[in-house]
Amino acid sequence: MTRRATIVLACCGIVGAVVIASVIVFLTRGSDTPPPAGTDAGIAIDPSATYPAGVATAVMSGVYTWQPAIQDSPWEALHSQRENLTGSMATAATTPPDPAPQPIPEWSAWARSGDIVTALATPDTIIYANGTATEIDGDNQATVAVTIDRVVQHSSGEITPFTGYIGAVDLERTDDGWKVSDYRLIAIDR
Repeated sequence: MTRRATIVLACCGIVGAVVIASVIVFLTRGSDTPPPAGTDAGIAIDPSATYPAGVATAVMSGVYTWQPAIQDSPWEALHSQRENLTGSMATAATTPPDPAPQPIPEWSAWARSGDIVTALATPDTIIYANGTATEIDGDNQATVAVTIDRVVQHSSGEITPFTGYIGAVDLERTDDGWKVSDYRLIAIDR
């Protein structure tokens, strides 16, 4: 073999080795894109059911949020919360009252105009001396103080304040988490 052929063969070998090394590095290095973050898609997680205040505020917000154009009465809002209730509250939410209670005076006007009464219940931390909104009695009973603020959302986009309440919500721990068993409205909060 001539010197020239040896040099060409050596260069081809070096180029081949570099190409093979590059392919190996490219294939094993992976993507510059980081892997997607973990997800809990498809897994039902309800953290509010693990703590009484979360359940109390979610349920009371639902009970006092009304859609008069769709619902016949406030009972339907209570009925929509039946999965989160126990005891006499669950019974009241399952069976419509007979006779039906007299509707509140504004109901028909709200229904005609498509207005929605929206409630936001929040823990009321000034009720108990320990500075929390929750008083736990043993492992399976709790009472949560709540403030329920309500507004009427008009179809025009305007918002009008509506009667709010301060209340106490009784809860019981069940196999499915905390559920509301009773509530008392302590004061009207305007």
